[in-house]
Amino acid sequence: MIINRLALLTTLLVASLALSCCASQQTAPTPVPSEPLPTSTVVLPTPALAAATAFPADPPRYRVGLVTDGGTVDDGTLNQGVYQGLLRAAEEFNLDFNTIETVQPSDFGTNIETFVNAGYDLIVTVGPLLGETTRAMAETYPDVSFVAVDVGYETFPDNLVGLTFREDQMGFLAGALAGLISERKTVGVVAGTDSPATRRLRSGYENGVRHVCQECVVLTLTIDSLTDPARGRTAALSQIGEGADVIFGVGGPTGSGALLSATQQGVWAIGVDQDAYFTTFEGGAADGAGRLLSSAVKRVDNAVYSIVGDAVMGVYSPGARLFDASGAGVALAPFHDAQSAVSDEIQDKLAEIFTMLASGELDTGVDSLSGDRP
Repeated sequence: MIINRLALLTTLLVASLALSCCASQQTAPTPVPSEPLPTSTVVLPTPALAAATAFPADPPRYRVGLVTDGGTVDDGTLNQGVYQGLLRAAEEFNLDFNTIETVQPSDFGTNIETFVNAGYDLIVTVGPLLGETTRAMAETYPDVSFVAVDVGYETFPDNLVGLTFREDQMGFLAGALAGLISERKTVGVVAGTDSPATRRLRSGYENGVRHVCQECVVLTLTIDSLTDPARGRTAALSQIGEGADVIFGVGGPTGSGALLSATQQGVWAIGVDQDAYFTTFEGGAADGAGRLLSSAVKRVDNAVYSIVGDAVMGVYSPGARLFDASGAGVALAPFHDAQSAVSDEIQDKLAEIFTMLASGELDTGVDSLSGDRP
């Protein structure tokens, strides 16, 4: 089914949030800026909340605290996405919402306990670095509810939710875009470390490319570091030398190095997790921003909004929560400066693929746990 492209445009990410926050200090949320939001290539509806009984006439304010993983709430990473979702929930549900921006990993436990001691109902933490500390705190304080964003657990205490995302669908969307835009019929993916999440992205990308371009060649290179932009740059240059005209950069600074190298060589690039236009390319100020096609993003804003809404309405349920295309949990970011290079036909095809992934009509062909391709 081909969806009208114009009907599928919607808002995705706020470019930046003006917030000043001292390290390890509680701060009140700052209002969202009034400038217009960028448009996205696919429909990203607000996820529906679980059904619940009506609110009491004058309920006490539900208290929610956010602990970042060492970044800030305006750093363009998952921290900012989570913050945006919590701001939306705070306004809609009249929450008492505050944040603590972590300075160093040794502060994780202390920052969480600050909210516990202040009587907060729900504490949200961001990223795998906080995963084990969050679990330990949940076990220590069973009367407080916890949400760990982008963390998967095998077992859960009764007061912990782990939010994960369908990286294989993210990779599939990125691959479809790469296959549709490539002129040389050769594309690449540069990945930092070999983990299940990285394999899901890489395998999804390969299958997405071949879904739209059977004759396309996919070059892959995995580096044993997430924090080596120089090696990411070198890997991208190597793939460009083999004919790749689109590079998918996966995995922290290593992936960012690949993106910068590719775009500054005049090659198209696609980012991951958050919108690289605002992170790697500084809102368009960095060289090469015009060659960034898009990013395969985790809609952590939608995910935390949904789970906080459930908690406020008394239907908080511990365990794993997986967010995918059907729940507005993954998407492609806007094309930004590359908009004119993406034809109406390509945008329509991407919208069709997104809709089919969301409905279950189309499968990525990737094991959603291991990231392997059967």
